Amino acid sequence: MTPLLQYPIKKTLEILGGILAFCVLCVVGRIIYNVYFHPLSRFPGPKPWTASRLPYISHIQAGALAREIRILHCKYGDIVRVAPDELSFAAPEALQDIYAKTATHPAFPKGPFWNGTIKGQPFMVLNALDPSDHARMRKGVASAFSEKAVRAQEGLIEKYATKLVACLEQVVSKSEKGAVLNITSWINFAAFDCIGDLAFGESFNCLESNEFRPWAFEILASFKAVACAASLRYYPYLDCFLRLAIPKRVWETQKYHFQLAVDKVQRRLGREKERRRPDVIGMLQLDEKGKKGLTIREPHAHAPLIIIAGSQTIVTVLSGIVNFLVKNPEKLAILINEVRNIRNKSGITQVALKDLEYLNGVIKEGLRVSGGLNRLTPPTGGTVLGHQLPGNIHVNVQPLSIHLSPIYFHDPTAFIPERWLSAAIEDPMSPYHSDRRNAVLPFSTGSRSCPGKALAWAEIRLLLARLVWNFDFEEVDSVKGQLRWEEQKVYIAVERKPFEVRLKARSFGVEEALSEETYS
Repeated sequence: MTPLLQYPIKKTLEILGGILAFCVLCVVGRIIYNVYFHPLSRFPGPKPWTASRLPYISHIQAGALAREIRILHCKYGDIVRVAPDELSFAAPEALQDIYAKTATHPAFPKGPFWNGTIKGQPFMVLNALDPSDHARMRKGVASAFSEKAVRAQEGLIEKYATKLVACLEQVVSKSEKGAVLNITSWINFAAFDCIGDLAFGESFNCLESNEFRPWAFEILASFKAVACAASLRYYPYLDCFLRLAIPKRVWETQKYHFQLAVDKVQRRLGREKERRRPDVIGMLQLDEKGKKGLTIREPHAHAPLIIIAGSQTIVTVLSGIVNFLVKNPEKLAILINEVRNIRNKSGITQVALKDLEYLNGVIKEGLRVSGGLNRLTPPTGGTVLGHQLPGNIHVNVQPLSIHLSPIYFHDPTAFIPERWLSAAIEDPMSPYHSDRRNAVLPFSTGSRSCPGKALAWAEIRLLLARLVWNFDFEEVDSVKGQLRWEEQKVYIAVERKPFEVRLKARSFGVEEALSEETYS
């Protein structure tokens, strides 16, 4: 090689080496600053997490964030620094400080983790970060999910509960021993069909075909990818590389979901004059100017949210409850005794079910485990648990860290519906008397709380009651039957692996059979 050519190569390598050294120095300097000099450095946390957000992101992508943060709270206490600019709180009082609007301060705004939409699509109530936009959208959807609206839909919910029972009866009637089946899939079929009809006036027909329609299947398969994509929003300057990091199929699936939702909304609006019963789309409050309700385009953006939230919440909670019940047969027996005191299935109504204390205790206990909700401190800063925090700091409460804490719940990892009964609440001698029941807020609190709470409760109550009234459940000694629900990964929702149970048709006594024949 000639000296003339050698010089530029050598010089180039020196320049590149200098740039690399500078970059390394910047990274090391940033790490040192984050760990020792950042405004949050006074709060405890593991060094790798306080140095970089990478451990946090890696746990999101592994579906293990909530579980790992619970472990960190056990080690470090009620306040843990889980990223250079983020604190996790595990105290009930923090729920009000962060999520609730009070006379002295507004609720903290949502963080960028939730700030995502496909280019060209309108925002929806879930990811509208501007408070005025969110308030307008919430007003637009609230009437569709009110107690009054849910009462108007009770007949439709009953229809799909009856369909689910009929389909399961067909399966289990083939053998005296009943049938081993994936109960999670069947609950999923019913939930998808019900929300399709509730929202758009047309079912997905999953129960009739005993399988997921392509859209429903893609929604379930995309949770992990969506969580991975959302986690990268913590690095806004990587946004241009986002599409390279996420498989093209994920983006195409999202667009496909949106277009299907648009088509469903359009078909539903096209049948407006033929509509004979209320549905969600018909009860949305629309306003062409977008001042007092949803704009004309925004129902399309809300359609996928309505389907996912209106089905997956039901499936996750109800499947989890069934899992805990079959693994705690003594609790299942108490529930069966209470529900079957209703002599015939025509007596299983929302009014009757609201008065079943143990049934409602079972559901509340099933709701005790849920994920955290990310917030930002206002630009001017905020106060949580008496600590004044700088502006634009991520803060959240991981409910799992409270719900499974022995500080706030007696025997916290056990499934104990009794902790919700009046006997425990009123008796100071009960081991569950001091449980912090007011800290269990599965539908959140404040202006960002879930507007679909009443609908979710109505569906879960009715489906669980009908299943327990009609069938006997037994644990199955198989890999799928031994699934521990609480050990599954959590992305946008719980991973929900197949869960098998043995289902048998309930055997009626002579008196019960006569009652059922007379009144059903």
